[in-house]
Amino acid sequence: MKRVVFLVVSVLMAVLVVSAIPRGLKYLERQRIIAEQQSVVLPPPEAPSSSSRPVVSSSVATSVPVAPPTSSVRTAVNWDVPFTSQAPLANWDEVHQEACEEASVLMVIRYFQGKSLGTPEQANVDIEALVERNTELGFPVDDTAAEIITLLHDQDPSLSAKLLKNPTADDLKKVLSEGKLVIVPATGQQLGNPYFTAPGPRYHMLVLRGYTANGYVITNDPGTKRGKEYAYSWDVLIGAIHDWNGGDVENGAKVVVVVGK
Repeated sequence: MKRVVFLVVSVLMAVLVVSAIPRGLKYLERQRIIAEQQSVVLPPPEAPSSSSRPVVSSSVATSVPVAPPTSSVRTAVNWDVPFTSQAPLANWDEVHQEACEEASVLMVIRYFQGKSLGTPEQANVDIEALVERNTELGFPVDDTAAEIITLLHDQDPSLSAKLLKNPTADDLKKVLSEGKLVIVPATGQQLGNPYFTAPGPRYHMLVLRGYTANGYVITNDPGTKRGKEYAYSWDVLIGAIHDWNGGDVENGAKVVVVVGK
């Protein structure tokens, strides 16, 4: 009898050990990604053509100086894009879980308008208003890249927004060097962001604001409160780019939205 009990206990312990291995590996991988991301040296944020651009309130718009066209690609850049998560008040209800598109659009619009996002309460009001407007335009909860262009033009007709198909890291560096921003639709789970609630969003959107000199793209990722200037490797970012594609995100087109004045 003792031997039977011993065998049962041994088997149970073995099962527990084996089941704990994947969790342990996931924890180690998460810590590795966090350490890597935190070690990235970011260039200081800068305004489009002047580091002395004044900070203005969310209720006052100013004309933003647009970076002059250039044929050369900068070594590194980090445009000073205001940040909000898609749940500014940490209310991750059904509406805010699906509001990465609206948060990305809001950040880009406010940047080119020369306006801050104001308080978290104001950012939340603005995101919810964009969610409502998105519905009025007849779009589903998950927007395609083309629908994002329509929403952008609806909110600010002065913006230039175009699709860029099959972008490479060099393509994106070029448009960022020119003073433009990029809205990226992605398979969220392929981004591997350690701050996402596991396993991460099936579909996601985020803003590219710059890049480093050594292989990282700088984002404002609204999927986490820690998303300001979050750095992904170029390989990870490019690999994750996929449009909504009716919900078959993994097979969605490789396309991004390039936004400028």
